[in-house]
Amino acid sequence: MQVELTLEELETLASALVRLKFEDNEPPEPYFGSPRLAAAHHRIVDSIISESEQIRDSRRMTRWQSWRKWSTRKYERGVIALYASSLEVWDEWAVSQKIEFLKTCSAPFEPNDEELEELRSEIEARRISSSSDGSSRGV
Repeated sequence: MQVELTLEELETLASALVRLKFEDNEPPEPYFGSPRLAAAHHRIVDSIISESEQIRDSRRMTRWQSWRKWSTRKYERGVIALYASSLEVWDEWAVSQKIEFLKTCSAPFEPNDEELEELRSEIEARRISSSSDGSSRGV
């Protein structure tokens, strides 16, 4: 099945999905950690960039490429760190599982390996400092 959307509709959808995921300090479950939503969100932004390139709208293409850079996403990083640091299952996961989870949560943004490792380390530090709280949530 193929769905045809205009470039403007794709931009609206991409922005709305970010608001859904990150607007509140309490990320929406089950969408926040959904690999399906992450993949769809990546494809939406990829389509915006690709279509912008095809119609030779380099300004729009550059804006969306810059928009998805993780280095500009301090707020979203904080939401992810707060959420992941409260997960009971975090300590049960291997490092590779944690990294995959962080990639999913950060979609449609694209942290590189170093940025993902920094985020993982931040979460580990938060978990250590809040371990006396006893506050955690399951997945």
